[in-house]
Amino acid sequence: MNLKKYSFAIVTHVYASGPSFNLEEYLSPQVKYLLFIGHPFSYTKDTRSFLRLYKNGKLIKESYFVRWKGPELLFYAKDALLTFWWLLRFGPKIDYFVGVDSLNAVSGLILQIFQKVKHTVFYTIDYVPQRSGNQILNYFYHQLDKISVENTWRVWNLSQKMVEARENNGISSRYRDKQIVVPVGTLPLTRLLPKEKIDNYKIVFMGHLREGQGVELLISAMKDVVKKVKKAQLLIIGGGPLEDKLRKKVKKEKLEKSIQFTGFVKNFSDVKNYLQDAAVAVAPYVDDKKTFTQYTDPGKPKDYLANGIPIIITKVPQVAFEIDKRKSGIAINYSKEELVKALIKILSDEKSQTAMRKSALAMAKDYTWDKIFYQTLQSTI
Repeated sequence: MNLKKYSFAIVTHVYASGPSFNLEEYLSPQVKYLLFIGHPFSYTKDTRSFLRLYKNGKLIKESYFVRWKGPELLFYAKDALLTFWWLLRFGPKIDYFVGVDSLNAVSGLILQIFQKVKHTVFYTIDYVPQRSGNQILNYFYHQLDKISVENTWRVWNLSQKMVEARENNGISSRYRDKQIVVPVGTLPLTRLLPKEKIDNYKIVFMGHLREGQGVELLISAMKDVVKKVKKAQLLIIGGGPLEDKLRKKVKKEKLEKSIQFTGFVKNFSDVKNYLQDAAVAVAPYVDDKKTFTQYTDPGKPKDYLANGIPIIITKVPQVAFEIDKRKSGIAINYSKEELVKALIKILSDEKSQTAMRKSALAMAKDYTWDKIFYQTLQSTI
């Protein structure tokens, strides 16, 4: 598939790494023009929107907007206006505008009216039937999603469950064929480390420290784990709104010697270094109706797989069942008792750790970003 004659734009809201950046890395050397626009969320440390313009694989322009403060709604208004300004000002007419979330997809549809964009693709990273407790905000969220699904050229979804949830929410099944499943991929795979370099007692959690990620359950479980496996150590990689609360919980439980925090890590290469020698990684997603994880394909398990780490994951996302089936880890219910049991089982069995590491890397090879984007673009262009 030759992409050299096409121009692309990717417009996304950003916090740290994610599928948008993986798509940028995949497309930039292959297309004639690529314009990447990132709009940081209001809670990020650096709120400057930015653009990167590539021509024939070379970065020819990089620009930042000013730091922005104010209510979240003003952030979104600023983001839309900047998208219009930058698309109208830089680069040629865009063949394929990839709007990551419905707000950005609607921006692409508006730019089509001005004939700056030929086709808009709606890339859905997360979807949940009940987005907000505020019924007005929830209504607008679903209206934007409906407009995006019905009017864009293609819809890229992280899971088939998104299609089913939309249809249950009133979107016609006639739009089913234009919706493509684009699962989260894996970064370049890490070679299986020599056995002597693995820390057989190291547990890792990586991610944004916010509600729904199950970090509090993991901290509570550690109190029982260290009674059975005294050398067990948990490293929590990442920052977020719950970080201070979680640090206080660790102190209250007197687990400072067994649990460490890295805080926010800017470079993913540093995250990879933290992960690589771990014995087991945990993805204890909360199992409730509010979490969007059950409708999506979270990136955390794929990052664990790419580093060859056995995974303990709750039965919330669909990938949990594949991990369990392929013996790349253990799928559990959202239960402290089951989490404690699974952690002790893996930490106490070095042979099982080694077998699971091999299975994890084998599974990761089936989900490389190159394979996923190649297949997706074949169905899009």
